Formats: sequence, C-alpha cells, structure tokens
Amino acid sequence: MPVDVEIRLISSADAAVLENVDPDVFDAPVQASFTARFLASPDNLLLVAIHDGTVVGMASGIVYAHPDKPLQLFVNEVGVADRAQGEGIGKRLLDTLIKHAQSLGCVEAWVATEKDNAPARGLYRAMGGAEQADHAVVYTWSFKPGGRS
Repeated sequence: MPVDVEIRLISSADAAVLENVDPDVFDAPVQASFTARFLASPDNLLLVAIHDGTVVGMASGIVYAHPDKPLQLFVNEVGVADRAQGEGIGKRLLDTLIKHAQSLGCVEAWVATEKDNAPARGLYRAMGGAEQADHAVVYTWSFKPGGRS
C-alpha cells in the first residue's frame, strides 16, 4: 500500500466518505443511521485513513467528562484493512486522535483490548501507552428489544 494516505477527522458534513470503506476496517458494515447518531455529538470522534477514495483505516474515540475528573479520551477502536497493515496507518490514526483530544483539553487517553490481541497491544506500546498491571475485568449486558436478556 502506498504511503499517500489522507488522515481526516470526519464530521456530519462529510460522512459520505464512509460509503466506500474497505470491508475489514470496521467490525460490521457502516450504517448511515448509526453514523449520523455518532457524528451528531461533538464528543464522538472519528478519524479515517483514505487511500484512492477508499477508507482503509479508522480510529474512534469518545471525549468524556465526569464530575470528579478532567476531560479524558476513551479510544473506542482502531481498525486498519488487512491490505493496509504494516504501513503505520494505525499509528498515524491514533497519534492524530490523541493530539486532537489534547487540543480539546483532554488530559489522559485510555483504551482496553483483549489480552490475545497482539497487533493492538503492539500498537499501543509503540505509541507510548503503558499497560496497567491490574487488568480490568469487563462485564457486558446485552439487550433485546423490549427488555434485558
């Protein structure tokens, strides 16, 4: 993959760029209604890497405030198409996301990933992230229409 990749912060005004996404960048196909809702909040950040008109990478995050903490960035996800991996795109996306969050006043960024996700852990270490000694335990709740499952 050539290095001529544009990194762009996406807003509602240019969400149409997500109509041409490499199939393995996101976990599932991008849906316009989900995109519109995500981009409606200025605290939701989505950066994309574009090569020849196709999105080949993305990084998303949420700037959040809490009553007892200064602004922080939760890095939700970083995804790079298989064909574009190894080119530094993930690093560029994450670096741009973190710098943008700092410009918004965030004082910290954090991310969680699976223990067996070696590529993600390698990226986060390469970007200067410090793995916490106490590993978090993650709980999830799945909801079905009409109530909890």
